[in-house]
Amino acid sequence: MNDNQVFWTEKGEIKCWQDVRELLSPHQQDSTQNRKWIFRGEYLIGELEKLYFPEKADTISHILQKQNECNDYLETHLEKAFKLNGVESDDDKRNRERELIRTFQRKAALYLDREPDKDDILEWLAIMNHHGAPTRLLDWTYSFYAAVYFALNEHEKGVVWGLDVWTINKPEPIVKRICEQKDGFRMFSKAHLHYLKQCDFLGMQQEGDKLIDLAVACYLVEAYPPLPCIYPVNPFRLNKRLSVQQGLFLMTGDITKPLAENLIATFGSTEETKRHLWRAKIVPQIEERKKILDKLKDMNISNEALFPGLDGFARSVGEELAYPRPLGGT
Repeated sequence: MNDNQVFWTEKGEIKCWQDVRELLSPHQQDSTQNRKWIFRGEYLIGELEKLYFPEKADTISHILQKQNECNDYLETHLEKAFKLNGVESDDDKRNRERELIRTFQRKAALYLDREPDKDDILEWLAIMNHHGAPTRLLDWTYSFYAAVYFALNEHEKGVVWGLDVWTINKPEPIVKRICEQKDGFRMFSKAHLHYLKQCDFLGMQQEGDKLIDLAVACYLVEAYPPLPCIYPVNPFRLNKRLSVQQGLFLMTGDITKPLAENLIATFGSTEETKRHLWRAKIVPQIEERKKILDKLKDMNISNEALFPGLDGFARSVGEELAYPRPLGGT
């Protein structure tokens, strides 16, 4: 992939609450239109903010901004960790991911009240991601408003992404691609049969193709050569955060390549990816930002609601600065 190749459609800027409502309108969930949107909010700070907003960066050229804007976003934590620590070779990346998962599985019992089944790779990856370990999963949400909140709650400006997953959130296309790979049918069938044999007396885990998702995830982690793709997944057992945030993950198939290349491989071309993926900058003035956050709080979208527990509540206390209440008020 060319470094300056844009693989999304630009939707313009959000400057006020009305812009938020207008951007959401054409992306309401509607099965009759064969569209199903998921969203992701990201904030912009430091050098990354300068790259997106060159008016703040006298020393950074517009050319440098264009060269980097494709690669600084929509990266998994694992992809960023590889860059940060100089993990460059394909074999090294694959081996290091295995080591991370194995280390987490061996020591997690020291911290978890309940461990996932040893072979439930989706739940293990979800727990790792939840607690900050680098994984091939990237957090998204079905809630557009939650994505806007994540982009703005602790920062001046951000971006929100929208992805139409209607054509890729069913197992048939990815299973077809897997079976076309060398030894793919055998590996996938072996994994699927293994999960089918697990204890599931009422057959509940088989509902919604969760066992197929497990087999797909197992194949993507084990496959060699890896299969570049993006696949929406969730573990069978949802934690509180996933549930209240209406969250799901995009799983990267080939961790030796950027997430962007996996996206393009999934949709078939850069132009087709642009039809399914858009981005909008969120650049409100201070007062308009406060109004947006106030509207979101009225919808019960806040740190306290989205991050259950004391940590979420503590972070929410600082939000009161955005919409001050009378002293002694509630």
